[in-house]
Amino acid sequence: MSRTTFKELKERADSIYQRYDAHFAGKARATRDLELLDTLLSELEGVIEEGTSQINGSRDPAIVSLLEMARDNQQVYRDERQAIVEAKEAGPISEEAARVIADANLVFGQYRRHFAGKDRRTRDMGLLMEIITDLEEVRARMKALVKSHRAEIEPNLQIVEDNLRMYRNEAHQVEAAQSQGTPQEQADLLATLANNQFTLYREHFAGKSRHTRREGLLERMIEQLKRARASMQRLKKRGLRSQANDRNVGIITDNVKVYARELSAIKEAKAELTTEQIAGSLGSAANEVMAEYREHFAGQNRATRDLAKLSLMCDQLAEIGRQMHAIEVKSPLEMNAKNLDIVNDTRTMYEREYREVEKAKVGA
Repeated sequence: MSRTTFKELKERADSIYQRYDAHFAGKARATRDLELLDTLLSELEGVIEEGTSQINGSRDPAIVSLLEMARDNQQVYRDERQAIVEAKEAGPISEEAARVIADANLVFGQYRRHFAGKDRRTRDMGLLMEIITDLEEVRARMKALVKSHRAEIEPNLQIVEDNLRMYRNEAHQVEAAQSQGTPQEQADLLATLANNQFTLYREHFAGKSRHTRREGLLERMIEQLKRARASMQRLKKRGLRSQANDRNVGIITDNVKVYARELSAIKEAKAELTTEQIAGSLGSAANEVMAEYREHFAGQNRATRDLAKLSLMCDQLAEIGRQMHAIEVKSPLEMNAKNLDIVNDTRTMYEREYREVEKAKVGA
């Protein structure tokens, strides 16, 4: 029997990936064919076995790279299979209803990562208000579907209503917590809140392509910095004598100027592109996040994984997804719609993985 060449092995792997993308990526899970997915998993296992036998003690970089991708995708497909099983066990559901329910769960996941069980004094009020706005939009979409999909939507709509009340109450609690303490304690807290915004800038803007950055996030950050600066200035007027506080007012002022210039530059950069070009750039940015996930999380020991890094990946994909959604609302594109479905499905997987990593760390 002739030995399988590297080219043939790569073609087999690429065929599997293409069929997976065509039949599973971005599709309603409750409607997917588990038998086909099992076939793809079986074929991928064959590719991995054949590639492993070809290495035979050597470290051919081409084979190593092929195997790494195959194993990464194998884990993705296994996770997707479990998600499909869970979706089918939940009963039949329309694609439209499934999408809005999935979007609600993504909002719940973001809230859970950033607010549940966290110190209220250090929380980002701008993010919380954005989460509330997102859930209000989900609620409106559910209300529009409840008559035609009552059995599917009504119980989920109640969950959304309950969470909205909880999030709004949390906003009041956060505001109250951040106003407590002595003037010096409040000044120290305001410095921490400002530093959190600086961190956000480094994570989401520094060194990133302006074509894929969301103006709304930077506007939100500028507003939060201005609020912190105003509170620092009020403390000074009320008698706080602190060189650190005075210095922090200046630091915030300088950064607000930098961020405002960057905001203008982002708008100008995007204005030079067509909608199709922006959509393509967003797809590439999503692929970069997914590649980083494969490098740091796929197939790794969950107990040793970095939760903060995974949370950031969830947020980075959320930022990309927001921009893709905005394109769909204003100028729908087939390519963008497909990419948005892939991004949202991937976000769902990452949120699930975040919870699994949490549990693994507790167990460890």
